[in-house]
Amino acid sequence: MKKMMTLVMMMAIAISAAAMPYNTARNEALYLSEKMAYELGLTATQYEAVYEINLDHLLNVDTRADVIGLWWDIRNRDLRRGGSYPILHESM
Repeated sequence: MKKMMTLVMMMAIAISAAAMPYNTARNEALYLSEKMAYELGLTATQYEAVYEINLDHLLNVDTRADVIGLWWDIRNRDLRRGGSYPILHESM
């Protein structure tokens, strides 16, 4: 249920994102990352990695097609692999 709520929240953020300004993307990435950290019990290092991945995703969403498109796939791949942060995948 929590995963579904996170997915719905992420889709709502992304749908309304169309060329989201940096400050808005930053605030949304912080909110989403804090929620993920709480639900997944992430360490500070893992939180930073998740924040960077979420921010990158939100900054690259320009159209509705991007919501569940290329950038969504890249974000999910980065979360699975830990992106540039190999420590991320240890708790996931």
